[in-house]
Amino acid sequence: MKVSVIGASGKVGGGISFLLANEPYVKELVLISRNKSLNKVKGLREDIYDALAGTRRDCDIFISDDETLKFLDGSDIVIITSGLPRKEGMSRLDLAKVNAKIVGKYAKKVAEICDTKLFIITNPVDVMTYKAYIDSKFERNKVFGLGTHLDSLRFKVEIAKFFGVHIDEVRTRIVGEHGDTMVPLISSTSIGGVPITRFKRFKDLPIKEIIDEVKKKGEKIISLKGGSEFGPAAAVLNVVRSIANNENRLLTLSTYLDGEFGFTDVCAGVPVKVNRDGVEIVTDILFSEKEFEAFKHSVETIKKYCIEVKDI
Repeated sequence: MKVSVIGASGKVGGGISFLLANEPYVKELVLISRNKSLNKVKGLREDIYDALAGTRRDCDIFISDDETLKFLDGSDIVIITSGLPRKEGMSRLDLAKVNAKIVGKYAKKVAEICDTKLFIITNPVDVMTYKAYIDSKFERNKVFGLGTHLDSLRFKVEIAKFFGVHIDEVRTRIVGEHGDTMVPLISSTSIGGVPITRFKRFKDLPIKEIIDEVKKKGEKIISLKGGSEFGPAAAVLNVVRSIANNENRLLTLSTYLDGEFGFTDVCAGVPVKVNRDGVEIVTDILFSEKEFEAFKHSVETIKKYCIEVKDI
């Protein structure tokens, strides 16, 4: 596989690049940044090469600025992490408008160079995935965002802690917005194949507190260490690996809805099957009535932002 990372000089972009370079199926990796950050990316390449020597892996790593996008052609996946973080006093809509210009520009450029898959990490990720889909004009199975996949992993960790079980025994997911209106699917959550509601301790599970913790996890990590990189990078790797190995894993990613679940012209975190063709929405998962109402509210919230950035 050939994978390109736009925004490789940032924390998340660098973390993603390092993990991908260690994957046996990634034969070529393209690190892309703005001109003023090229030295950072050059340093990243040298650092990764040193690490590969220690892990007995090999990968050809190329560097390009974001204007020429040299070496991009032939990419199987292009990961876009570029964008500004939300600053104090900046509303979510302000952030969406600023980053939509950045993501939209790259989506158009990529589409001019090659036919590939676009994987969006930039926040607000649902709105940025929508912008990338609209501006690239790619088939919708080829444009997707990290969505609520990382949120689902964070939720999984908290449930495992509460019940005192191995993380891998927990199966759960969060849908909707990667943001304040995210919705946990308790009705689809299980531990060791047993529905979570069948456990005696379920009545003591502080779901609201746990979801609040999941929502604030990114901000908490930023306040403690200046940024979250390993969690997002590992979540991205889950997706790329599933595509590369044609695994048909069921993940919760942001993708364009065209009638699924009753919604159109919006991107939201929904269950999708992930394989070498990209993503395929899974619609035969039943939500509880309460979950669906919350999901509806979440999608409608996202759509308001999508409308605002569509023509930027």
